[in-house]
Amino acid sequence: MAEYNSSNDVMELSEAVKKISNNAQDVFVNKENISKVAKIMMRHLLKNIKDFHAYNNRKIAVAFLRDFEDSVIANWLFVLHTLNFSLWHRRGSRQWKVNGEKGYFGLCSALMRATEEGKPIWDPHYYTKMTPEALDYIFRSDNGETHIPFLKLRLRILQTVGLILLHKYQGTFLECIKSSDYDADKLMKLLFEEFSVYRDEIKYDGKRVRFLIKAKSLVTDIWTFFNEFKLNTKGPMSTTFIDCRILQVLLKAKLLRYSDDLAKRCKNNNEPLLQESREEIEIRGCSLFVIQEICNELQRLSQHYIEQEPILKDLNIWIVVDNLLFALLFVGTINKSLNAYPLHCTETMYY
Repeated sequence: MAEYNSSNDVMELSEAVKKISNNAQDVFVNKENISKVAKIMMRHLLKNIKDFHAYNNRKIAVAFLRDFEDSVIANWLFVLHTLNFSLWHRRGSRQWKVNGEKGYFGLCSALMRATEEGKPIWDPHYYTKMTPEALDYIFRSDNGETHIPFLKLRLRILQTVGLILLHKYQGTFLECIKSSDYDADKLMKLLFEEFSVYRDEIKYDGKRVRFLIKAKSLVTDIWTFFNEFKLNTKGPMSTTFIDCRILQVLLKAKLLRYSDDLAKRCKNNNEPLLQESREEIEIRGCSLFVIQEICNELQRLSQHYIEQEPILKDLNIWIVVDNLLFALLFVGTINKSLNAYPLHCTETMYY
């Protein structure tokens, strides 16, 4: 997808992540390993070609939504991605969990539970009038003691976006999709312009750079559910930052390396990195550059096998790479091997 650029002072994301990786001081890309990882991914795809459709489609935790009407699906996904930010806890503190899940999947579980309990959490008529106590109950933890981080901020954001939907889009995000002509680029533009929580923009090298991770993740989920939705894949479309532990996968695969100072800071310092700090920009930029290059290499490799496996002509490259990285994440989580690698946290509403 070509990210929404409205003027000459906005740098294309593909150009920006390349510049960031070339000038980074604390995060380094191991370019030699990019082709190695891409080849491993291609071998895995060819070996498991019978499962191609599973790898080639967005894997989300809310498949149960298929039983609902379109307006509920659109609103539900909008609430999920709007609230998906800063779900980490400080070291040494007890983790917020719902049905044994934490982070993004804990958020999914809490919203699914609310839906099953008959609470229309997707409806802006409902959540714009919600009290902090009501939202805290929806996000109640398994142990009844820990709480979802930034509860008041999440409620304020929900009320803000809900009022926009009510006043401008007939109370449904489906109207945003329709007014975008079911086109990904137009929907990205609408999200950026209408909802500040999706306005993920930084200043770099004198220009504005739009990462738009939250918006891309929402748009990709919308594409999954709505057959008429057009998803372009001309630019970086990875939803990797939906779970920051993917960074540990990139470190373990030696695709990225942190300086000793940054690694030590991530390991020993309990304070989050500042949003838009040099270190935070380098981590995001270098990670997206690595994934962009893996996608480019995997796309190139696929051309050699299309005659052997014609199904590869339908390759959704960004989705396949994201799915394979998430598969590595879950394997690493089970065997605890990722715990040896630094994990940073940032206080932000954008991811």
